[in-house]
Amino acid sequence: MECLEAMIAGKRNIVFQESQETLMGKIQMRMRRLYEIIEMKSEENLRQREQLESMISDISHQVKTPIAGIRMYHNLLERRGISEDQRERFLQASEHQVDKLEFFMQSMIRMSRMETGLIKVQPKEHSVYELLARAICDAALKAEEKGIEIQVSCEESLRAYFDKRWTQEAVFNVLDNAIKYTGQGGKLWISAEKTDFFVRIKIRDNGRGIPEDRLPHIFKRFYREPESAETEGVGIGLYLTREIVMLQKGFVEAHSRVGEGTAICIHLPVEQ
Repeated sequence: MECLEAMIAGKRNIVFQESQETLMGKIQMRMRRLYEIIEMKSEENLRQREQLESMISDISHQVKTPIAGIRMYHNLLERRGISEDQRERFLQASEHQVDKLEFFMQSMIRMSRMETGLIKVQPKEHSVYELLARAICDAALKAEEKGIEIQVSCEESLRAYFDKRWTQEAVFNVLDNAIKYTGQGGKLWISAEKTDFFVRIKIRDNGRGIPEDRLPHIFKRFYREPESAETEGVGIGLYLTREIVMLQKGFVEAHSRVGEGTAICIHLPVEQ
């Protein structure tokens, strides 16, 4: 009864006398197990609550900036005496903020669908060459605008098991990130090769690189480098990439050196 009362009160370090080879000892052994399960559930609930609070804070931060921009340009447009030239510039700037907000909401929807299991990947044997071609095609315009050269090395016969639609998005997210953080006139090297059990897609840039102590964080939700405040993005791309690849029994890894660039490797299974 004392043990039960202590469990109900939420006390810690309860002493159970399960060492005795009696009926009471056996009951106490089961009570200890129940107590451990309750403790685990309590810690899990606390961790989930902290994650939720952190996510709400991140979402609030991401939404505040474009809303503040829209409000500012709206106030400017209400002023009398502004020229048509200025009006056009303010309207374009306001539209850009709306686009940022829409992009964020679409990213949130994809992330939500991924985490709630609504997205079902269907891995089948596909051409890795075609996968890279499609993803590069989607990213080519941004690379061209920055004068970034893309070099590709992949055999046309290379095949792996993956979901064509979602894996294309995963590869595009890595390419998009590499282009964002590579300077004007930089380079991207994309290669694909078969290892023992996987096909490794390696995307390497000669951008500014990431400090080693920050590498474990780049696949977290909403994580952005402190120096990236002015760069467009919401910090969901690499998180989605990792989730998509892991759903297909693959994995993602990152290597980087400050001042030399970053390499992200996507490993896709070669067998179902």
